[in-house]
Amino acid sequence: MEINFSPDQHGLRGQMSCFGFGVKPQRLLYDLSPSTVPLPLSRKYGKFAPRLPLEELRAAILSLGHSVELEETSRDMHRYCVSKSAARIDVILDPDPYGAGPTDPDGHQVGDVWSISLW
Repeated sequence: MEINFSPDQHGLRGQMSCFGFGVKPQRLLYDLSPSTVPLPLSRKYGKFAPRLPLEELRAAILSLGHSVELEETSRDMHRYCVSKSAARIDVILDPDPYGAGPTDPDGHQVGDVWSISLW
């Protein structure tokens, strides 16, 4: 998870304002440190899968009565928006956008969720 802050724009010295919040599931694939998933979460939910396919997340969102719509596409990502929310979901379109070579078969795949953000 990431929480983004910036200095308060109202002139309050030392104050920070939150301008964004995100969940970064792409880190689960390669960051194997114990702090990647906080202990209280792993105790409650068990081991987290290393990848999150969009279709699994979409099914969970649909079950809550929301929809997931394609918002924009870049060279290597699709960005989806979740209805009635400020949530944006970035999904891998090309796991090798710069042509570095064959993709790792155990690595990120087309359709994996890269990040979920609220701004």
